[in-house]
Amino acid sequence: MFEYILKKYFRDFIVKYKNNDIIKKELILLVFFWNMAIYSIPLVLLDKYIIKVPEIFLNYYSIFIAKILDKLNIIYHLENNIIKVKNIDFLIEQECIGLKSILGMFALIFSTPVYDVNKKIIYSALFLPIVYILNIIRIVSFIYLYYYINADVYFIHDILWSFFSTFSVIFLWFIFFIKNKNDLFINKI
Repeated sequence: MFEYILKKYFRDFIVKYKNNDIIKKELILLVFFWNMAIYSIPLVLLDKYIIKVPEIFLNYYSIFIAKILDKLNIIYHLENNIIKVKNIDFLIEQECIGLKSILGMFALIFSTPVYDVNKKIIYSALFLPIVYILNIIRIVSFIYLYYYINADVYFIHDILWSFFSTFSVIFLWFIFFIKNKNDLFINKI
């Protein structure tokens, strides 16, 4: 987004300094961080609960998770968006459904100053479902590990899976960046 503004209004400046590696990297970072500030707005609104996921969606998401638990022979009790396993209630709330990871992945891809928007759309269409599926695996696996081996769900959820989710999003973005680093806006001017 910001790269198109720079191209339109600061084309002469970019052409003059595009062979200077330091200024070139600074421009790329400037565009990335400016775009990231813009594309992260939905993420912040979701984090501050200004945007709320409808309760019915959380209930259907919980039903979907419960169906997977059925396949894994896990005994549970489902009540709205609460999955009770043994003596722990697993509350499926908007923090749990992976929407932050999806919005983060979207923000990273669209903030990267790749000139071709179609590439951003294609990689988003490929990576966003992967992030969503990884989140489902995250929820099911920590319930599974608790049910079968009494693993500490708080450690798995708060430490292990938080790290894995963040690493997965950054790793997928890194793949996008490496595949498209020659298509950065500054190389197209």
